[in-house]
Amino acid sequence: MPLHILSIMRTAAKTVCIGSFAFLAGMSMAVIPVVASQAMAARVDSDEISLTDAKTLFDGRKACFVDARAEYVFSVSHIKGARSLSSSRFFEQFPAFRQQIPVETFIVVYCNEKCSKSRYVARMLKKNGYRNVRVLVGGIEEWNKSGYPLES
Repeated sequence: MPLHILSIMRTAAKTVCIGSFAFLAGMSMAVIPVVASQAMAARVDSDEISLTDAKTLFDGRKACFVDARAEYVFSVSHIKGARSLSSSRFFEQFPAFRQQIPVETFIVVYCNEKCSKSRYVARMLKKNGYRNVRVLVGGIEEWNKSGYPLES
């Protein structure tokens, strides 16, 4: 979708973000995909996202954060509101993820600082139709060092 159309859509109706979805104000359960800002959408050539940009999306509730680490690690600590989609169980977890998260949703995938799991999950999401997928540079370690919200 061209950027100018995204801008018109974002200004044409007030949206209320809840988790990974946005709902049109005044309408019950009318799910629309959450789109990132024009600045983020303009970076289509990169598969990475900086910590600063990811935090901006997090604060605006404009992205779905996906933890690519093993589920037991996710259960100990993860970015607040993140979903587990582990690289080792991707094909088992993906059907439920696909039903709940629209393909237009902006997705930030992360794992540990020096980890290839997030790249694998990002690649698999793209192969399955998700277009707005980025890997968080520095992973959860940088997120935590910056004092950003975690939960268990």
